[in-house]
Amino acid sequence: MAKHFLIRRAGRAAAASAAMLAPVSFSVAATADIAWSMPSKRIAVEDPVHKKHLLERIHIDTDSQERVVLCVDMDEENFVLFQVGMPDGRVLRSGSWLLAPGPNELVLDARTWPSGTLELSVLTKKDLMKLDFER
Repeated sequence: MAKHFLIRRAGRAAAASAAMLAPVSFSVAATADIAWSMPSKRIAVEDPVHKKHLLERIHIDTDSQERVVLCVDMDEENFVLFQVGMPDGRVLRSGSWLLAPGPNELVLDARTWPSGTLELSVLTKKDLMKLDFER
């Protein structure tokens, strides 16, 4: 089974919907054991001219020791799954985020999080990416 939380969550959702059809559930079960790797750069997804990818537009504010704030401006509504974790794979916080047109802000309680390098992973309809940031 894949190690990344968002891939496991997407796999469980796909497996639950595929259980209705025997041929589909067999194909999902056959591919569930394939190793997944996280890309370090975006590949094969082209954005319109002068448009940045969601992860390139997201601003991570780590000035406070008690919270981490994620900010992003959106042109259209989008739904994403996010996860904040450590480089060793330990998950600190995960959830979903409905992004509305305009400025969006998500405040995460970070009182128990360690300092140092952390990873923000975001799963969109198009891709799964991660960003490293310092706290």
